[in-house]
Amino acid sequence: MRDWATRRLRYGDLTALGTVRKGTASIPQERLERLTKRGFVARKADGKLVVTIPGRLALLVRSLTPR
Repeated sequence: MRDWATRRLRYGDLTALGTVRKGTASIPQERLERLTKRGFVARKADGKLVVTIPGRLALLVRSLTPR
């Protein structure tokens, strides 16, 4: 499962995903594009970033598996 969560991502992308979930800071455009391509992040009509269900699953997998 960890391979699924990290496929085509770079170091720090899942951390950035957690940041989007918290809504505490902006993330670099390059990371945002990778997370969007994976379907982990979506932009609402008002421009706000939200973590999708696959994104939440990726964060759950990351928290449950050893690094």
